[in-house]
Amino acid sequence: MKDWFRQIRSRLDERAMAEKAEELCKIEQGQTFRHYHQSIDWICREMKAAGLPNVEKLCFPADGTTVYEDKRMPLAWDASVGRLTLCDAEKTVAADYSVHPFHLIKGSTGTKPGGEVVRIITEQQYLAGEDPRGALVMLEPETPPRARVLTPILDQGARGLISDYLVGRYEHPDALQWVAACTEGSNWHIQSEDRDFIGFSVTLRMGARIRELAGKSSLKARIECDGRRYAGELPCATALIPGRRSEEVWLLAHTFEPLLDDDSNGVVAGIEIARQIMAMGTPEYSLRLIFTMELYGYAAFHANFKGKVIGGANLDSLPANRDSLCRLIPPISSVPFHGVDILREMASAFHDLLPCEWRKPECFDDMFLSDSTTAVPTVWFLQNPKPGNITLWHNSAQTEPGFLDPETFADYTALAAVWFRNVLFYTGKPAVLPKLELKPVSSPWRDYAAEQVYARAQTGLPQDLVRIPKDCRRPLPDGVIYGPMASILSGMDGKKDLARIILEAEADRQVTLTDAQIKKYIDAVNYLADWGYLTAVRRTELAPSVLADALRQAGVSGGDVLLVHSSLSKCGYVSGGARGLIEGVMAAVGKNGTALFPTFTRPYIYLGTSLNKGWNYRPYDPDDPRQVWTGTVPRALLEQFPEAVRSRHVTHSWAGLGPKAQTCVAAHGPADPPASEASPLGKALALGGKVVYIGSGLAPSTFLHYLETACGSAFLQPAVCRVKDPGGSLRTVLIEKHLPGHRDFYRPDAENCKFFVRAVQAGLHIAEVPFGMGRIQVIDLKDFYEVGMKLMKEDPRVLLCDDPDCLFCRKF
Repeated sequence: MKDWFRQIRSRLDERAMAEKAEELCKIEQGQTFRHYHQSIDWICREMKAAGLPNVEKLCFPADGTTVYEDKRMPLAWDASVGRLTLCDAEKTVAADYSVHPFHLIKGSTGTKPGGEVVRIITEQQYLAGEDPRGALVMLEPETPPRARVLTPILDQGARGLISDYLVGRYEHPDALQWVAACTEGSNWHIQSEDRDFIGFSVTLRMGARIRELAGKSSLKARIECDGRRYAGELPCATALIPGRRSEEVWLLAHTFEPLLDDDSNGVVAGIEIARQIMAMGTPEYSLRLIFTMELYGYAAFHANFKGKVIGGANLDSLPANRDSLCRLIPPISSVPFHGVDILREMASAFHDLLPCEWRKPECFDDMFLSDSTTAVPTVWFLQNPKPGNITLWHNSAQTEPGFLDPETFADYTALAAVWFRNVLFYTGKPAVLPKLELKPVSSPWRDYAAEQVYARAQTGLPQDLVRIPKDCRRPLPDGVIYGPMASILSGMDGKKDLARIILEAEADRQVTLTDAQIKKYIDAVNYLADWGYLTAVRRTELAPSVLADALRQAGVSGGDVLLVHSSLSKCGYVSGGARGLIEGVMAAVGKNGTALFPTFTRPYIYLGTSLNKGWNYRPYDPDDPRQVWTGTVPRALLEQFPEAVRSRHVTHSWAGLGPKAQTCVAAHGPADPPASEASPLGKALALGGKVVYIGSGLAPSTFLHYLETACGSAFLQPAVCRVKDPGGSLRTVLIEKHLPGHRDFYRPDAENCKFFVRAVQAGLHIAEVPFGMGRIQVIDLKDFYEVGMKLMKEDPRVLLCDDPDCLFCRKF
């Protein structure tokens, strides 16, 4: 192998390669589809100039709606103007696309001709309740401009955002971040579902100046942009070097990320590697080069490919300078490929010649094709900083001349070329998957998983969740491709049980999962099965009738009034999901019974003694069930049961079904103390109700706050909230006797907190029956109140913890 390395390395013109990488990077910096096509045309010319045969430019829809393997194609986007001018004394130009294209965030839409004057408010001002309608929000330096940020500010009518987020800020303080994936979901690019916005990326110094000016007084700016989204075409460049066999090996180096090492150098290296392979004669296997958009372009190409491919290599981010080493990353064990064994041999052979290291199997980025349904096991030659150096990611410093060290670039191009040479000319035995050493382990959720069998129902790993309505989508563990979730999905064949697949994933990735992690994976698997991504061949299901029987066994009777806390996922799979749980509860109480569920929201701008700093803040809007943070069951009640009635409280509303629901919620005013006598808590107590916990444990015992309010506890403090009126304007509401800070029962083992230990000793009966993987607990509210009030009078701190490091509880 080393001899081949030296031969190939001696034939590489490192200066010419570095210059070509800089030329391609310069084309792609414009980041529009116009530049995408220029890039692919340049690549096609270079491949032809290198003598590569079968060069083609392909195009796929870029309409924001076409889907390949659960990757929805981006909307085409073009822009030539993007300028942010502050209305300060100096008329400071804070961002200008013509000075550096990274100043304009990809996907930004146009302003009126001549521009628009808008307000700028800071992130702190936004989170403190300032009305963002029509404004740009200047984010804090450590806030990435992603869905977690973009979605709420657009929900509230903001025009867009300004970001000075920068990876490598201390080493390159005057650089710009290239902002990718500024979307409203898991999609990496703007799609038809994404709303219009305008965004700017500025330097750290400019960001600090904007925050300073906006903090002192009202700040305005003129924004100008001609950005437009449209249905266009996503280009792709490919070439094929035929071998003796038609089976192909793929060389992947994505385009359209405008950085020298991400991935202009990979494209140039790929063309040079193909040229070197041609000089060696006819290979055993055919070599196909594919240059296109990361993830989405490759999904489109794979979905339209009619031949046979046995594996490939990803050249994204080859080591670019002497501060880097090369990670040799194998794919997850899903499909046999002799290229994996060759990569392992290279790790051993080259460690004393080039800084490189063998890594654990992965499936992220363009390795996603390694999934069993797409069946292109893909290795990766990926740069990593040497110890003591920093990682740059999407930083404009990666576009500067001189960033790419020609010698290093050529060294690792030659290393990858050796791999391709050995893979393409291989005539040995067919590859087999490595035998994984499995050590069976027993735990509650592993034993549960052993009873579940699933099969894949579509090609490709779930990414954009296009089968699922937008409001029903939720983040999946590991973002699917960045951890064991990909291995678990890849292992599903409709025969192996889920426990075995998890063991295989752990052995392959050399990790050990906790029971809590396994529960999250099981929950995600059931979610995907419910939406058609998987087929449940065998699944343990809890029917609503089983829940009703368990509730009756725990003491629930027909005609009861219930306060219901639930954690759906902790019980296992409930047929019908959240709706099924609600139906089971209503079956238990019968037509004369009533069930109330907490539909709490977070419109706080000030709570206790703290100004809001969390992005979970939303001005209260009773028409938006997405604001409810107390779980999928209360949200489903509001969305799927039009007969449900809800109290008007701004932060601690309850919603319910049944003949007494209206009586319970009617008196609960918008700004009443959240746990007052007028609240549904007080009404349920007066009606002789019960509190029910389905899988949740006792931690969500909101009734304890009722006891605090009844006792006038010193730690109840005011809250200031924002409320959205029907016209969209915001108003401020003051709520007395609110519930800030920590409590001792805010813990997973709330049964062991001071209050419940003492309450049980004092005679409080907590009925308990098993339900699937969880349990149902029921407490009579009258007993709860009487025992609780006695304990509160004996020790006013009984609900506070004794941790000396807890500042809130220590204060009282």
